[in-house]
Amino acid sequence: MAVFQLNKEKALGPDGFTLAIYQECWDVIKEDLMRVFFEFHIKGVINQSTNVTFIATVPKKSQTFKISDYRPISLVTSLYKIIAKVLLGRLRKVLHETIFGSQGAFVEGRQILDAVLIANEVVDEKRRSGEEGASRGLRQGDPLSPFLFTLVADVLSRLMIRAEETGITEGFLVGRDRTRVSLLQFADDTIFFSKASLDLLQNLKIILLVFGQVSGLKINLEKSTISGLPLGGNPKTIGFWDPVVERISRRLDGWKKTYLSLGGRITLIQSCLSHIPSYFLSLFKIPVSIASKIEKMQRDFLWSGAGEGKRDHLIRWEVVSRPREMGGLGFGKTSMRNSALLGKWLWRFPRERSGLWHKVIASIYGTHPNGWDANMVVRWSHRCPWKAIAQVFQEFSPFVRLVVGNGEKIRFWEDLWWGNQTLCAQFAELYIVISVRNLTVSNVLDNFFPLSWNFNFRRNLTDSEIDLLQRLMSSLHLVLLSPSSSDSRAWSLSSSGSFSVKSFFYALSKDSNPLMFLPAKFLWSSKVPSKVKALAWLVAHGKVNTNDKLQLRRPYKALCPQWCILCKGNGESIDHLFLHCPVTIGLWHRLFNLVGVIWVPPRSIEDMLVISFKGLGNSVRGKILWQIACLTLIWMVWQERNNRIFEDKGERKRWFGI
Repeated sequence: MAVFQLNKEKALGPDGFTLAIYQECWDVIKEDLMRVFFEFHIKGVINQSTNVTFIATVPKKSQTFKISDYRPISLVTSLYKIIAKVLLGRLRKVLHETIFGSQGAFVEGRQILDAVLIANEVVDEKRRSGEEGASRGLRQGDPLSPFLFTLVADVLSRLMIRAEETGITEGFLVGRDRTRVSLLQFADDTIFFSKASLDLLQNLKIILLVFGQVSGLKINLEKSTISGLPLGGNPKTIGFWDPVVERISRRLDGWKKTYLSLGGRITLIQSCLSHIPSYFLSLFKIPVSIASKIEKMQRDFLWSGAGEGKRDHLIRWEVVSRPREMGGLGFGKTSMRNSALLGKWLWRFPRERSGLWHKVIASIYGTHPNGWDANMVVRWSHRCPWKAIAQVFQEFSPFVRLVVGNGEKIRFWEDLWWGNQTLCAQFAELYIVISVRNLTVSNVLDNFFPLSWNFNFRRNLTDSEIDLLQRLMSSLHLVLLSPSSSDSRAWSLSSSGSFSVKSFFYALSKDSNPLMFLPAKFLWSSKVPSKVKALAWLVAHGKVNTNDKLQLRRPYKALCPQWCILCKGNGESIDHLFLHCPVTIGLWHRLFNLVGVIWVPPRSIEDMLVISFKGLGNSVRGKILWQIACLTLIWMVWQERNNRIFEDKGERKRWFGI
């Protein structure tokens, strides 16, 4: 319902009410609200008091000197937001049928990178053909404004179409199908394609002036990039990736290294650094040297901290970059993230046949013999994005499964639709004697029961081949075509059958012989601060800088390697400090006695984090509290140890009993 889909914490409007009033008092006001909607649907007019607006100004930059340095934001009433939300839900369902394909913003099923892909492919195709091309090209805060703007901007697309039909302008004809591309839009960003003719460009300028007069939208003629991505550049050059490297470098200012804990640095890498290059990685193949440079920046930032000098990288980057279930932090390799993002295009291609980007790619490269994908043999320059996308096909295809409907698109022998291998691989001896290749399932099987078969063998079969044929027919006896549904593709890594970049990325990140990191679920599902999780992660890996570790890495820092600061004896190792030390094990005993559990200390602290003690019951709340108690104990032991060594203080003696 629209009322409960809106954020109740949004800013107040002129009516002085937040949406929380409508949500919390729904039973009281719902009848009055329904009467307002009934009146609105009858008259088609929003009451003037409901449509009133406050204007707030928000600075665009840190230093503001003139009015143009501010951005006006409209604060509308909560009732207007509810009405707008209902209208938006209805508009979304029809916009894709109304708005021309050149517009990529605010239309369901279209994405910002569609325009970037088309623009780069068009420019590259014209470069290969030797032609020159020109490539330069409401109320803010109102939830309806983006969609109304899209409707107005669509007028420009229609003007360009009419101008081309009358010969006033001339866009680009792309590929073997001569797909026409004259402009691409994403909200208020527009890029035009026109032959480098002074007359045509003058006519284009006149069209823009006319559109500006009609719509009130002033045209910015100085833009030369779209979505912040370069147009027509070579992604194999180092300079092409400079914006990405510079942005990441800016986010890694020195003060952040000093004042962020390890948990904070992990969070920053996960939330920001992994997403900064996403637009580039979604369209271009990253060079190995750039991927290594980005990973080095992440690696150095992760293990940095207060103080001068080189910091120890406690865990190998190969381990850190693994998924959490396998002992890593889930950062992943940049090259694998690149492949996973590029794979999304391969998934979308057969599903968005009406999209302009699909038509452009199919026109330039043609389609794959399987009838689903674009041609994956791309021998042209590295500037064309589709070459990078095509290189992911071999990694992508094993995870795609074909689901038989009417059987009119799936190839019987060559496609993977039954079992874990194609039928031509499972029954190679039969495949070499068929007379016609690329037959669909419906060509071979009919829709009646029992099934009839039409294999079209080019000779009589031998006894061994007859046995194979019987095995094949027996394995397919349950197959039944469904004339009312089309063949489709499913993503085998998802229970819903839908592709996700995350699942593909996870599959690419898996080692050939993965070893599961057993404490992972206990650590990462806990409700403790990130710095506590980070310490527990190091403890579980056995990589905390206790004295025995320092003795191996930096002997000059391990002044008393055979001495534990807590118990004043024994050697300080990870298992000793966090489990077997008399002081620490006393704390564990007190914790277990508190919850009434009899326990025997395990061999190592890693085992301690793996064993399910169920100290506070099997309920969700009990499990959460037990995780918090265990991880907090580990954190307190480490803090007490450091306070006594570096600050000569033991502030928690009443807890530690010494």
